[in-house]
Amino acid sequence: MELMKRRFSQFTSFLLLHSSWGLELKWLCNPVLSCHSCVLAWFACPIGVFVHFSSYQTFPFLALGMVFVIGALFGRLLCGWVCPFGFLQDMLYKIPGPKFEMPKWTRNIKYVLLVGTVFITPLLLGEDTMYSFCRLCPASALQVTIPNIITGGTSTISTFTVLKLLVLTAVLVLAMMSSRSFCQMLCPIGALLAPLNHFSFWSVKPPTHHCGGCHRCDDVCPTNVEPSILIEKELSPSRKADCVVCHDCQPVCPNRDCMPDPAASK
Repeated sequence: MELMKRRFSQFTSFLLLHSSWGLELKWLCNPVLSCHSCVLAWFACPIGVFVHFSSYQTFPFLALGMVFVIGALFGRLLCGWVCPFGFLQDMLYKIPGPKFEMPKWTRNIKYVLLVGTVFITPLLLGEDTMYSFCRLCPASALQVTIPNIITGGTSTISTFTVLKLLVLTAVLVLAMMSSRSFCQMLCPIGALLAPLNHFSFWSVKPPTHHCGGCHRCDDVCPTNVEPSILIEKELSPSRKADCVVCHDCQPVCPNRDCMPDPAASK
């Protein structure tokens, strides 16, 4: 039931976030990976805003403030329940084929990309640099580049356009084989929100106080953060940086109904 709720939320969010037919609120940043250059997008992508402000050597107070407030309130909840690109990865991973987990060290790549391609490169080379994250963003390739090619909006296909499409292809293929691989390794929005998981107001409650060590929660975790490690200590599994707060670990716990009633101890 929890998974069906999340799928409904993801699908509904995808439709609502891309339902603009002229009206838009691009002065608001929605901390999910959805390109604000898409003609149907309502909100601005914080990464695009940060790249723009970095190139003008201006601090993005409103954009960064919105991301931090949402992160402090909900952690990476939007990654698991709202983000369209996260939803796409979840669906791709259901395709039968070889599956594997990415090495733990690869989770640090997203922080390097955040600092290097979102802040430093635009700051040094300007907004039009071909080495910012936006130039190779897979969400931008899906929502803007491919539609422009199909509708004839792009008269010539440059080398960087080909590279952008190759990056998109690699990301989608990898998503079929490794669950939420882009979220774990490459997403700069995830890198911004990840540290806020440690103290956000919203957290996943441990499904049991009597963990039997079955590790079923580990098996269903889309980002392979091994929630059982914290659940065994009766701590929230969402306190891990790469948890997308999906709550999938709760319904699979065989001891979930064995949790003591707090009122009974009074």
